[in-house]
Amino acid sequence: MNRLKTALLLVVIAVAAFAFGGWWSTGFRTSAPGSASPADMNGYVLDQPRPLPEFSLVDQDGQPFGPQDFSGAWSFIYFGYTYCPDICPASLAVMAQVDDELQASGVTSPTRFYLVSVDPRRDTPERLEEYVTYFDQDFRGLTGDPASLDAITRAAGVVYQVPEAPASDDYLVGHSSTITLLNPNGEVHAIFTTPLVAENIASDFAAIAGS
Repeated sequence: MNRLKTALLLVVIAVAAFAFGGWWSTGFRTSAPGSASPADMNGYVLDQPRPLPEFSLVDQDGQPFGPQDFSGAWSFIYFGYTYCPDICPASLAVMAQVDDELQASGVTSPTRFYLVSVDPRRDTPERLEEYVTYFDQDFRGLTGDPASLDAITRAAGVVYQVPEAPASDDYLVGHSSTITLLNPNGEVHAIFTTPLVAENIASDFAAIAGS
């Protein structure tokens, strides 16, 4: 696929993501519980947290990772890929800033941060480990087969498109750019949408988590 076709594909993905987000918003409310300025939140909080479907991913250590492994902490998840030239590294940097903001403000709720790669062809566990720990030593990378990725991205309201038969390894992947928040039960609780601003996300999370 040449660059022009790839660019057009990304436009289609963006439009689809917008439409998909509009459909999903019917199941969300645009406020965090206890938020003083709910209209300022860039994103949605589900009226009822949504359980994740079954899937089987692999982490950056090559170990199996399933829905139950998200239990026990609030999880911030970004869906992207390590060869992304711009939006993914910028978004991972925002998540690192969110982590710093939460620690600085004394938020005590346990949190974890993940990159789920939708490009398993190139993003091996070794590649993921090197990439995510560049942003924070505690960040974790996950990926999996297309069926498992489709299951978790659908639950998270994320759309993506990987070229089926790229002419070379230098290809782009179209994907949404949101941060999905899972509660400590491993359920989809909220979605942060663009613009992704660390201070705002940290503040909204504190209201959502009540800490």
